[in-house]
Amino acid sequence: MEMMWDAIVAGLGAHGSAAAYHLAKRGQSVLGFDRFARGHTLASFGGLSRIIRLSYYEHPSYVPLLKRAWELWRELERDSGENLLTQTGGLYMGPPGGELVTGALASARMHDLAHEVLDNAELKRRYPLFDIDRDWTGLLDAQAGWLAPERSVETHLRIAERDGATLRFAEPIERWERDGEGVRVFSAQGSYRARRLVITAGAWLSRLVPQLAPHLWVERNVLFWFEPRLELEAFAKLPVYIVEDTDRLYYGFPYDPEIGAQGGRTPLRRPRRSGYRRSRAERTRRGTRARVVASPHAARERRATPSAGMPLHEQP
Repeated sequence: MEMMWDAIVAGLGAHGSAAAYHLAKRGQSVLGFDRFARGHTLASFGGLSRIIRLSYYEHPSYVPLLKRAWELWRELERDSGENLLTQTGGLYMGPPGGELVTGALASARMHDLAHEVLDNAELKRRYPLFDIDRDWTGLLDAQAGWLAPERSVETHLRIAERDGATLRFAEPIERWERDGEGVRVFSAQGSYRARRLVITAGAWLSRLVPQLAPHLWVERNVLFWFEPRLELEAFAKLPVYIVEDTDRLYYGFPYDPEIGAQGGRTPLRRPRRSGYRRSRAERTRRGTRARVVASPHAARERRATPSAGMPLHEQP
């Protein structure tokens, strides 16, 4: 007789691995699929660090979700014996009327989060590594830090399997359909039934839910690493940081002797119109800007990163 799973999870990256873990932990029978081999580097969780923060500038309504996420990361650490979340505090800097500092302060005050407001003089005194504009202000978020994304995904997968989940890699789901009281999914190896389907396909989501395609876009996020020439100890003691600069944010992490200091950039506002796609010229221009962000010869760009470093390499 064909098995009826409680849940099938399509995509085993950051969201899918967590879904498989929590479902299996609740005693559900779980079958998970990923189109690539285990531990691949083709998804958004690739790399060694991701910022986690509570004073969310985007909107205060995110904060309860973030508090719960923080609790669940600590729960996963206890369950697995892994160290996944490093608390460093978070520093957010930018124009006093900008979205970053204003929004982070609103979230911190509304939810009574531990924080400290820093005026321009205090920013410069505490963080001399940065080239800080004279009108910038800042906020120090106590409950912020960084996660190890690749290890976090693997930890979720490993504990999900320990709790009974079956995970199949290099087997993409090609399509799915309703089947009585549940769903049926199809891969090149066969078809499978479940009461529920969790679709966490990341950049491939539109293939499984084509109705969403007009509302989705995949955006390249350029990362870079640099090796500080001086003051390594000061770089290592930095909190995670985010800097608002015109229409985008730059972010970075404390120095790690094994990988250097990592940074990146992301748009301050996401495009809202469907079918949005940047022109090739715009993509090239923004990529070039990211490549020179840590250069001492690019004075305007340099303010987004600590000023004693030079780039090591860029992730395509």
